[in-house]
Amino acid sequence: MSIRRRTYQRRAKDQTLRFTENGTFQISVFNDLHFAEDEKADNNTTEVMNSVLSSENVQLVVLNGDLISGEATQSSNSSLYVDQIVAPLVDRGLPWASTYGNHDSEVNLDPEETFQQETKYDNSLTQRRVLNSTAGITNYYLPVFPHEGSNDDTPAFILWFFDSQGGHYTTKNDDGKSGARQNWVDDSVIEWFQKANANITSTYGQTFPSLAFVHIPAHPMRAHQKSGVSPTKEPGINGERVQEQGYDAEAGYQSQDLPFISALLNTTGLAATFSGHDHDNDWYGPHHVLILPSRVQVKTQNDLIN
Repeated sequence: MSIRRRTYQRRAKDQTLRFTENGTFQISVFNDLHFAEDEKADNNTTEVMNSVLSSENVQLVVLNGDLISGEATQSSNSSLYVDQIVAPLVDRGLPWASTYGNHDSEVNLDPEETFQQETKYDNSLTQRRVLNSTAGITNYYLPVFPHEGSNDDTPAFILWFFDSQGGHYTTKNDDGKSGARQNWVDDSVIEWFQKANANITSTYGQTFPSLAFVHIPAHPMRAHQKSGVSPTKEPGINGERVQEQGYDAEAGYQSQDLPFISALLNTTGLAATFSGHDHDNDWYGPHHVLILPSRVQVKTQNDLIN
């Protein structure tokens, strides 16, 4: 497949995210784009992105994991798919922020290279704030400020981004196979998150409302699905079993995401968490049920029960 290289366009203003003059801040989220599997499908995906962005007045686009199907790429051109993915955003001068998913790391796709390619664009707000080798890449936060002319020294709310990892390493083991990466938010990221959140609170003397984005859902979403997703209370499609962080196809749920769940439970002001990963599910529920569930209690580090 021939992928055209794009020139990098600079945004007209700085990268500070702000409310509009009307007091709104709109985000469009694209999950599981999976570029590289099929050229026709990629073109159709670009068409859908263009349609959405042409009809919505968005201030930020979030690419929430599985941007590229790494198993379908070749090492020589894998990171260049980034250019194709972000073309609709660059053409409109829109800022975006990414999380990476399990398909963004495969033997032919190094997420480090994807990150380097993505952040060459001035429109990209994607960052890497945790350098631990087991942390993944896309762990960071973005403050959103009032409209220009307001008191812009204090954020209005915070956007948190987490790398739930998964997929495989680019290097092969002695048996010639690529080793699997952990598919949950790493403990080093949770430590950073708690310290960063505490520092924000200390700096401004207040807590802020916030949103979180992560590709692979946490276990409470599976627990909520098991309890019975209602088409009236959680409208949308419910076509497959939620495969959550810490889930193994053979061993089942292994509960490694309990520290992440605990951190979310203790984040004052966290209003919603957005995930992708499960393609045939597109429902939502009250945040206190999905992430702060009264029916799900952490009894020990190895026991998450209804």
